[in-house]
Amino acid sequence: MINIKNNTYILLFLLFSFCSNGQVKKLTALQIISNASDAYIHSKYMSMNSTYNLYLDYNSEKVYEHYAGIVLKKNEVIYFEIKSTEFITFKNLGIKINYDQKAIVLEKQNKATEESPLSLKNYLNGYNAKLIDSDKNNFICELTPNKISQIMLSKIIIHIKKNDYSIVKQTLYFVEKMETKDAKGKRIYTTPRLEINFSPREKNEKRDNLLTSKDNYFTERGNEIVLSKRFSTYQIFKS
Repeated sequence: MINIKNNTYILLFLLFSFCSNGQVKKLTALQIISNASDAYIHSKYMSMNSTYNLYLDYNSEKVYEHYAGIVLKKNEVIYFEIKSTEFITFKNLGIKINYDQKAIVLEKQNKATEESPLSLKNYLNGYNAKLIDSDKNNFICELTPNKISQIMLSKIIIHIKKNDYSIVKQTLYFVEKMETKDAKGKRIYTTPRLEINFSPREKNEKRDNLLTSKDNYFTERGNEIVLSKRFSTYQIFKS
């Protein structure tokens, strides 16, 4: 069965863009998403709140699971939080912290980068993009994978602001079935969708500098990584 949360984390690198200039007339979906990617890459300091609503199927209006998070980019460091898990990507190292499981995963930069919201262009390698709608404020683009078996999604709908190319909303339509139980406790299998909404988050230099500071998580002694004291009881995994 699909692990919704893990897939959500991996896919999170699709979700974030910020501030760009450009023409809004006669743009293709590829150009729009490329502009959004470039806007994020060139942003020095961005901060967003995020909310996640998981639905049991493509058409359901009843939220099955809801959780919140934040997205932060500052001084070339990527920080994002989803429920009880933090992801921080530095220049040469990525770190994942699960506070419920008291576990930390350390990843080399090249692997951490793949899971970080660095560029929409990277995600487009396996997708076809088209502009399906447009209103006064937003472009609405649809991405469909070339090979569903590899991507595990049937499509993604992205709402992108016209004035600054920031992402407002994204809806992910999963392919694999998810196991749940009905009111009588009977197992049921559904094909879920995940809606993620973004809104501006107030910037706070002191707080955000702490979230993106290496010293808040670990120190480097040669080739050795020494975790902060607050993580002394956590189990460490290297990838």
